Amino acid sequence: WAVLALALSPIVGAIAFAAVLLLLFLAIPRLATRVALRVLGARPLDEDELPRFQNLVDGLCPTFGVRRPRLMAVDDDLPNACSLGQGLHHGVLVVTTGLEAVLDLTQMEGVIGHELSHLKRDDTLVSSLAVAVLAPVIWLSGKDNLLHRALGRGRELRADQVAVAAIRYPPGLCDALRVFDGGATPRPGSVFVGKRWSMSRWIWIDPGVGRRGAETMGDLDLTSVRIDALAEL
Repeated sequence: WAVLALALSPIVGAIAFAAVLLLLFLAIPRLATRVALRVLGARPLDEDELPRFQNLVDGLCPTFGVRRPRLMAVDDDLPNACSLGQGLHHGVLVVTTGLEAVLDLTQMEGVIGHELSHLKRDDTLVSSLAVAVLAPVIWLSGKDNLLHRALGRGRELRADQVAVAAIRYPPGLCDALRVFDGGATPRPGSVFVGKRWSMSRWIWIDPGVGRRGAETMGDLDLTSVRIDALAEL
């Protein structure tokens, strides 16, 4: 802006500066989502892969009033899911390849409803930006509480509440969370171990994988706390 203002005129410099800001505003959400997906190691889901999951997504999107998100997968036996994206109608729903194998239809419906709730609440852009911006800091420090603060404490519990209000069957999501909570320890090389897990932990529906004994009691986003809350509905 300063160079153009001196070489041409302040008006030309101001227009150029505004144009650059607009381009950055349009590009950053897309770039942030790409960076976050790379952190997760996600890949596009094939059309014939996880068919029950894909059918449920198609059926539930109208219920939540959102456009069908882009579906991607992380190759891991442990069940989990998260959502990213550039806004309400440009979402990305990521699931592990082990999700469909361990959940029944009503449980999977609850999980999908939870993630579509994030889309409906417009949480996904914040998730993408938070992971992309904080990933280097978390990699160096190992402190995933920075990501938790950026996303906002209690957001997983709120997404649970929106999901069961729309689906009207709290036991489905509650039982799914119980399956997650009783899951196996992640294997070496899993997305749910090490610094890679710290960089994305709090965007997943089950943030407790591999950390059950190190949880801080009273946190509203813990899987065990949300199970108790759903059991009362």
